Amino acid sequence: MNSKYLEEDEIPFEEILNKVSDNSDDVLRVIDAMNLGRSHVKDDGVYRVFNDGSEIKIEAGSFSKKKLFKKTYKL
Repeated sequence: MNSKYLEEDEIPFEEILNKVSDNSDDVLRVIDAMNLGRSHVKDDGVYRVFNDGSEIKIEAGSFSKKKLFKKTYKL
């Protein structure tokens, strides 16, 4: 963050989201490099998908899609 902001409330929200997004991209690059796999939620369960395309079901259940009527960001 820039030191020109004196209080947290004065920091632009977009700047915070950009910093979080940049850090998330770095984490995903490390996960992919170590071939730890990414979690994906499908209708019938949660899967771990690896770089080579293989996937493992790690949790069974009914995960139907739901619509969000309101978006909120909580830090």
